[in-house]
Amino acid sequence: MSPLADPRIAALQEQAGSRGELDLPVGEGCFRINLLDENIELWRETFDQHTTPANLLLACEKSSGDLKDTRLTWVVGSAIRTATASSPDAVARLLSQLGISPELTEAAVDRCPGLGKDLVWAFYLERHGWLIATPVAGISS
Repeated sequence: MSPLADPRIAALQEQAGSRGELDLPVGEGCFRINLLDENIELWRETFDQHTTPANLLLACEKSSGDLKDTRLTWVVGSAIRTATASSPDAVARLLSQLGISPELTEAAVDRCPGLGKDLVWAFYLERHGWLIATPVAGISS
């Protein structure tokens, strides 16, 4: 099932309206869910290029080595890496290891349906340090 057909993502898209983004102020920053069709499609194409099973796409500073030894960064010039997390708590631990603040991590866990479960999500940092998430694909059982 594509994220666009998933009722949870459709509900988020309805909330976002024509702007295609949901912004949640968090402390001095912001957590944004990007729901624009073209961004979802770009992330899906990137996801489809990876052959290992995963439920996360992460824009990282380093393309090799342990994931815990890199940081989340902005998309331009980043290494897009895959990861698998078995629960929202596991995603929270991973985001924390990648340098994301507890407040932004909590916002992601609270606002991304299917995170660490049956939906693939992509994460990156916007240049101002905002955490951006995009739903990518449903996971077949």
